[in-house]
Amino acid sequence: MGYHDLFFKQTFSIREHAVDFVQHTLPSEVIRGIDYATFALEKGSHVDATLAEHFSDTVYSCQFYGTPLKIALLFEHKSSPDINLPFQLHRYMSNLWENSIKQKEPRMPMIPVVLYHGKAAWNPGTLRSRFKDLPDSVKSFVPDFEYVFVDLSAYSNEFIKKSIFSLASLRIALLIMKNIYDQEELTRHLVQFLELGCSFFKEEQGLKFLESVINYILQVTEIETDMLVKSITCITEKGGELAMTTAERLREEGLQKGIRKGIQKGYNMMVSLVRNAEKKGLSEEIIAQIANLDVASVRKILNNETIDIPLHLLMDGDDQ
Repeated sequence: MGYHDLFFKQTFSIREHAVDFVQHTLPSEVIRGIDYATFALEKGSHVDATLAEHFSDTVYSCQFYGTPLKIALLFEHKSSPDINLPFQLHRYMSNLWENSIKQKEPRMPMIPVVLYHGKAAWNPGTLRSRFKDLPDSVKSFVPDFEYVFVDLSAYSNEFIKKSIFSLASLRIALLIMKNIYDQEELTRHLVQFLELGCSFFKEEQGLKFLESVINYILQVTEIETDMLVKSITCITEKGGELAMTTAERLREEGLQKGIRKGIQKGYNMMVSLVRNAEKKGLSEEIIAQIANLDVASVRKILNNETIDIPLHLLMDGDDQ
């Protein structure tokens, strides 16, 4: 799972965020009919391997005037428009109902809500609109459906901060997502965004949410750790400490990942060296001297057996 997807799921797996989001994005007649006491997060995903290239999902079920209903919050991955979105949504909806059939569950109507955070404004249109010059006599044979499309580029930062959504944490999350591709803009306004959560960050739940924000920024942008820590500390001292420990953890994880990658690279290079030398007619003894291995190890490599090679022989100079 990518970092954008992870932050989306962390944000919208919080029921209060999802409720706040749909209450400000769905049509008013739908908003009025939902029984929010029944609004519940569902397990699993209906995104298959093909759709995973395009978006991720978080699904909620609820009652709509007594009728079971699913609301699928879908996060569009791309930073630029994709004209095939309606076809991808059609596939997604089919997956959801197909999964219901397999699990012997009743099929439920579903409202797709797509969140897009790219720079360019986008109006993807309906599935039927993807067919140009479609004769009227053929239109009824082309499946069509409506969906809610939320384009964050259509909202100014000020509008998100002050005029839409009730929860400060949701506003912060959407502001970060909206500006994540513009590092200069994000850096300039970060303190203002985080100030929205001053009170929330005093709670344990608020700090947990802030940690996901910190992790997202550090993983996706090149904002300096010191700058991030300074920005957060002026809002919440505990948050600044959290930013520092998160950065240290990510740095250590990156180091360990780099070491593992270096070891694998060194192992592959050693195997290639031994096999290429054997192809050139060198004896096992000479190969062992060149590779700084014993003859038994050379023999195992040539026989496609896995061996333990001393760590110092596997690491590149830059990795040691």
